[in-house]
Amino acid sequence: MPFRTAKDKVIPSMQHPMAVWLDGGSASASEVLAGALRDNCRAAVMGDPSFGKGLIQAVYGLKNGSGLVVTVARYTTPQGTDIQGTGIQPDFPSKGNLPPAFIPILSSDTSKVDFTEIQKRLDPAVCPAPPS
Repeated sequence: MPFRTAKDKVIPSMQHPMAVWLDGGSASASEVLAGALRDNCRAAVMGDPSFGKGLIQAVYGLKNGSGLVVTVARYTTPQGTDIQGTGIQPDFPSKGNLPPAFIPILSSDTSKVDFTEIQKRLDPAVCPAPPS
């Protein structure tokens, strides 16, 4: 069954601050999503710099048994930040703020996250969202 929501309903609510946690293993689509949410002032990025996998490549097998790899596109954020080699840099570096066993998917412990700082980072005065 496809997920559907009404046009005027956004989950989570725009009034609630949102954070995306990245680490060095975050790559490709997760980097694009984190960059898009940040560039549109919808989420702050926390954690460590992401991996920096910003190339889309096509691989072709040739008749002589060799192969050819061609870069066909690059991942960039909506504001044009190139992800390749540098990744997404966090707004709030981890600095050991979360316990080493913290796994965002498996844990809901946000006791060490300062959502007041995230809300400040997403304030329109600090982060003017691009026109839609």
